[in-house]
Amino acid sequence: MKPPQSFYDFTLQLHQDLDLVYPGWDSDTPGARYEIYEDFRQGYGDRAVRELAKYGKSLLADDKTDLGTLWFNESRADWAIPDKGVRFLFEDFLSWAASLS
Repeated sequence: MKPPQSFYDFTLQLHQDLDLVYPGWDSDTPGARYEIYEDFRQGYGDRAVRELAKYGKSLLADDKTDLGTLWFNESRADWAIPDKGVRFLFEDFLSWAASLS
């Protein structure tokens, strides 16, 4: 399944801003990445959030998909995240997105 444009936009923003703008992004603290998600929402809109959430749900539905490889091959970030990390990121994003409804 080809990722939607929102996936590319999200991964590009995430890569560009991560360490400089969001130094605590990798914390286990609940809500540590919510500012990243909110900035994505403000930059790309609610439609992009819904599109990315829908895509994330479809990816997480198949536990056999190697999301680390998908991230490496498809994202606009130039660093790799292991499968477990990508799953965590999507689960966290989906939790945040669900709170908007």
